[in-house]
Amino acid sequence: MRTATVGEIQKNFGKILKEVHTGEEITILRRGKPVAKLTILGPKSNIDWPDFYAEALESKGKPASQLVAEGREERL
Repeated sequence: MRTATVGEIQKNFGKILKEVHTGEEITILRRGKPVAKLTILGPKSNIDWPDFYAEALESKGKPASQLVAEGREERL
């Protein structure tokens, strides 16, 4: 595990993310004291994603695109 300062993280965020993606754990220091730890989340298969499609509500009436178009016409 390596350490990095807040400034180093801000300047090299892309590089730091690549290191984390390879499995490196990084402790973030602010004024020499640890404040956070960056680690990889793991494979997407292990993440419990909610089923947004199943939870979606069926809309009734006009499609949203039509409502937006009508709202724009009213302002012009």
